[in-house]
Amino acid sequence: MCTLIIPCAGKSSRFPNMKPKWMLTHPDGKLMIEKSLEGINFDNFKRIIITIVKPHDEKYDAKLILEQVFRHNKKIEICVLEDFTQSASQTIYLTIQKMNIQGAFVIKDSDNKVLFDMPQKIKNAIVGFDLAKHPDIANIPAKSFLIVNEQNIIQDIIEKQVVSKCICLGVYMFERAFDFIQAYEELSQKNVKGEMFVSHIISYMLTCGNTIFTAIMANFFEDWGTLSEWHKVQKKHRTYFVDVDGVILKNSGKYGIVNWSNNKTVLEENIKSLLELQENGAQIVITTSRTEEYREDLINILHQNKIFPYAILMGLNHAARVVINDFAPTNPYPSGIAVSLPRNTNIKDYL
Repeated sequence: MCTLIIPCAGKSSRFPNMKPKWMLTHPDGKLMIEKSLEGINFDNFKRIIITIVKPHDEKYDAKLILEQVFRHNKKIEICVLEDFTQSASQTIYLTIQKMNIQGAFVIKDSDNKVLFDMPQKIKNAIVGFDLAKHPDIANIPAKSFLIVNEQNIIQDIIEKQVVSKCICLGVYMFERAFDFIQAYEELSQKNVKGEMFVSHIISYMLTCGNTIFTAIMANFFEDWGTLSEWHKVQKKHRTYFVDVDGVILKNSGKYGIVNWSNNKTVLEENIKSLLELQENGAQIVITTSRTEEYREDLINILHQNKIFPYAILMGLNHAARVVINDFAPTNPYPSGIAVSLPRNTNIKDYL
């Protein structure tokens, strides 16, 4: 059994005027750090240590919030460092020392979600992602890259230089904490310019020639490391309030030959657009002036077309609908958007 370390001791400088990025709320209500640990089997670890800094604890109640979030997980330990560190590698170094970590350990970034097959016994390894199979990854030049040979052995890891088709996902495995400590101290004495990344520690260990790291390819990767990537997640998970008549169904009224009782004519292109939004994580709320007696028929029509809304609001006033929502850096302007759609027309161009 080994230790999992999640370093959260940085200043989150790429997320200005906000609380630490790992404390940001995902659209589904969980904190970023919660989402980053989804898919990680806690049974593989004896200890799970989240490292934060005292300034964040004093300003944002970081330790208390973590205790509340993970109150049901007895393995979680919180390491509070006195101040911000110079790098993630320094965060790990100080955490190992302060928390007396021995033996094998795994490092996992707090600003992404990675799904991979965890080995039963931890050996030196790095989790990677093949860009040839997943070409839609954003901000590629800012990643670190793995050079892997035919035997799946890592020959080097290089920061922010596109030297291969395999990127590192911020999950690192070490057989012995002692090896990391030794490499960090030796490299620190060489006065390395700039930030000393975990990748620099591993590259140094590889250069010394007596350590082997292998690559483990991930099955899934979602990155939240920059504000633009986080905003993409927020956009994918928007809540859409969608009217029935004139948007989902061809418009009709309560009375007449074609009315709410017998109108089942859907606007096919709009159904396709809603299905795409739904598939990507959007929340659909159906709004309508139709009264409660028409709910069951409406649900049947929606389900027949694979639309499964979060809620259906019946009996609304036959008048303009106004959404009022607050905005802030964490939920940026505009936090409410209105689309006034010509009746029975395509919504795709407005989304």
